[in-house]
Amino acid sequence: MTDNRDENNGSCDTESLSIDDLRKIELRILCQVRDVCNEQGIHYSLDGGTLLGAIRHGGFIPWDDDIDICMPRDDYNKFIEYCKNNETPFGLICHSIDKRFTDLYAKAYDYQTVCEEMYVNRKNAEYGVYIDIFPIDGLGNSEEEARKLLNKSLYKRSLLTAASWQRYFKSKTRKWYVEPIRWMFYLLAKFVNTDKLIKKIEKIYQGMSFEQSNKVGVYCGCYGDKEIMDHKIFEDFIEIKFENEVFTAMKGYEQFLTNLYGNYMQLPPPEKRITHHTFKAYKKINFVEEK
Repeated sequence: MTDNRDENNGSCDTESLSIDDLRKIELRILCQVRDVCNEQGIHYSLDGGTLLGAIRHGGFIPWDDDIDICMPRDDYNKFIEYCKNNETPFGLICHSIDKRFTDLYAKAYDYQTVCEEMYVNRKNAEYGVYIDIFPIDGLGNSEEEARKLLNKSLYKRSLLTAASWQRYFKSKTRKWYVEPIRWMFYLLAKFVNTDKLIKKIEKIYQGMSFEQSNKVGVYCGCYGDKEIMDHKIFEDFIEIKFENEVFTAMKGYEQFLTNLYGNYMQLPPPEKRITHHTFKAYKKINFVEEK
């Protein structure tokens, strides 16, 4: 069963983790999640930069250190419920498990590590080194309908994102003229009830069937309209190698990656070859739980 204990009730020393350490731990978590999915008949796919890394580099993008996967909504819900009710070698955190966690997706994390976020996680939800797990929802039957559905929650999603910030910070990826808007959301988010906001956002998308929609996507992703995909991309799954391990990916990965990145086989300019993660990670040493 997922361990939701308060780490402050125990004591431990910590040791800083290198990028190589992070990658090894994340890969181990991914293998553990894969094994649960295979055992339970749950569909999943490598996602985003992880899928791009698998296709272009055979593993991690050289300058990156994170892992993302996605699941159709029914599979995502099945995975969450399984982890809530069964022992797993990894921890799982999402809003339905810990109300302090205010993202619209889940994280599978390593019990023996600690993540210290620099900018986000205002309510101090506790987890270790992790991989992100995103739900794929139905977005309607046309591009226009899907765009309207994404726009319907854009303000709420922006507010929820700002509600997780520990303090205001400049974005690494947004244009300079977006900063005043981000500052406004940061101020407004101080007065938000995140639990009610999450319920309102989820109600919009979970009412739309993944299986019966021609357009689907990860509404809580960071690529905006580029997240809108043809359902046929996810109609079948194939095996694919990542760091010499075998995982599954949506069969239509070429269209998926083209939607997100354009000419995805072309390397970005050197100045953009940076990680977007903003946390410090530590390994627990001699952890002792207080009685």
